[in-house]
Amino acid sequence: MTRQLSLLLGLSILLTTCNSEPSTPEQENSFQTENTIGRVFDLPGTEILVLATFHFRNSDQYEVLENRNQSLIDSLLEKLAVFKPTKVILEWQPRNAERANQNYQKFLDGEFDINDRENEGYQLGYQLAKKMGHEQVYLFDDQTEFIGSLEDFSFSSFEAYAQENDDGFYNKYDSLLTVIFQSNQALSDSLNLYEYIKYLNSPNNERFNVQRMHLREVKVGIQESWIGPDWLGRWYQRNVRMFANVLAMENKPEDRLLIIVGDNHKWVLDMLFEFSAEFKVVQPSEFL
Repeated sequence: MTRQLSLLLGLSILLTTCNSEPSTPEQENSFQTENTIGRVFDLPGTEILVLATFHFRNSDQYEVLENRNQSLIDSLLEKLAVFKPTKVILEWQPRNAERANQNYQKFLDGEFDINDRENEGYQLGYQLAKKMGHEQVYLFDDQTEFIGSLEDFSFSSFEAYAQENDDGFYNKYDSLLTVIFQSNQALSDSLNLYEYIKYLNSPNNERFNVQRMHLREVKVGIQESWIGPDWLGRWYQRNVRMFANVLAMENKPEDRLLIIVGDNHKWVLDMLFEFSAEFKVVQPSEFL
């Protein structure tokens, strides 16, 4: 009770202090009044575009270094350049920023060859940043720890635990999930590389990823080990940290950020940036 009273007293003092002086014109412009009841932030907002992609080097479907796919990558980059990004942000960890930018500088000088590097960071990130005349690239990934119930996590041990403890509950929709997955896979098999990346950024694909992440694993270990909810919680935590890494870049309202990231990140990153008053989310579909 004492702690609650202290928190309430602190909030009261803060509100009293905030209301003790009139707002400046600049502060007034940072709010928006709706129906004269309450206020919300109305900041200029940095434009941000989250481009969902697949991990090039893990793909059995596309040989990204082939001439035909390189031509499609060129077309993709031409479309993205219309957004006029001022920062290109890659799904690499910030601790590797010095090496990544040393290689990028060498790439600009013709001393770092990406012709044999099957990684979207190079094939999309480096090339787009160069096209836009950028001096550096930015990194924002976080490999969040597997702790608590997730310690020594593996999907094989997770499935074994789920089968033993939650069979019939967590996998209730597996047959339907298989049908949808196979249908989507058949669709993607018919698409070229450019079309596939466009599909990955579609509302339907984003919706499928959202549903998939909240349909199955989260049901494992409820009120027991909590391993399923903790698994989903770690995914949120990782993306919140990635979101925070973008915040730490000290962006300006006139900046236009373009993130290149695995497609299952897009739905949660879009949500986080939509929730922030500092950003205005732009969809790739406006350019692809």
